[in-house]
Amino acid sequence: MEKILIVEDELELALNIEEIVQSFGYEVSGIYADAKSVLSYLESSKVDLILMDIQIRGDIDGIDLCYKVKDLYNIPIVFLTAYSDQQYLERISNVMYNGYLLKPFKVDGLKSAIYLALNSNNYPKLTPDYDKLNLKIRDKGYVVPIPVSEILYLKADGLYTKVITLAKSYVVRDILKDLQAQLPHQVFVRPHKSYLVNVNHIASYNSKEINIKDSVIPIRRGFFKELAEIKK
Repeated sequence: MEKILIVEDELELALNIEEIVQSFGYEVSGIYADAKSVLSYLESSKVDLILMDIQIRGDIDGIDLCYKVKDLYNIPIVFLTAYSDQQYLERISNVMYNGYLLKPFKVDGLKSAIYLALNSNNYPKLTPDYDKLNLKIRDKGYVVPIPVSEILYLKADGLYTKVITLAKSYVVRDILKDLQAQLPHQVFVRPHKSYLVNVNHIASYNSKEINIKDSVIPIRRGFFKELAEIKK
């Protein structure tokens, strides 16, 4: 029996979707309302499909969560959303998803979308467009979406993390490990326990250090060969 994960921040609606999905003969493996819970669950559990709302709790919305899930796992995703604004459609058009249904949707439409998504694994896997992905941080009481492509590196600073971008630097009240989980692992590598760097901004490197703009970042023992393979 295929397992389906529901990502929806309105509990009553989520329970309604769960009942409908179960009537189709599928198993609902869980209901979550935020990205962090979803990523934590997927670390130890396997699902066959995710039904994803766009507006979910927390700083990471369903579209950015879709980027992260597709970066780590080959799981089909169907968006269920009440939003059809141009800005959402443009962002969705650049992410690897397997279906899109506007709320309120019909039961038959949901059934068809699930069936097609579960049988879409034979299609070629697309390369995600990381230029469309943002890291959302809090700065002076505001949520700031930072384009991933503009991040140079991140540096651990106790319970905080410094995020250095092309334009400016931010101090975020999150540990480096939590921010790393929100970023694509193909682009960001950890050459040292205190640093996470964007490989696309590395100007030069040797066995001891990496140069990015005016910053020099140390390399842990054994990482030079790994970095050489990445930068081929």
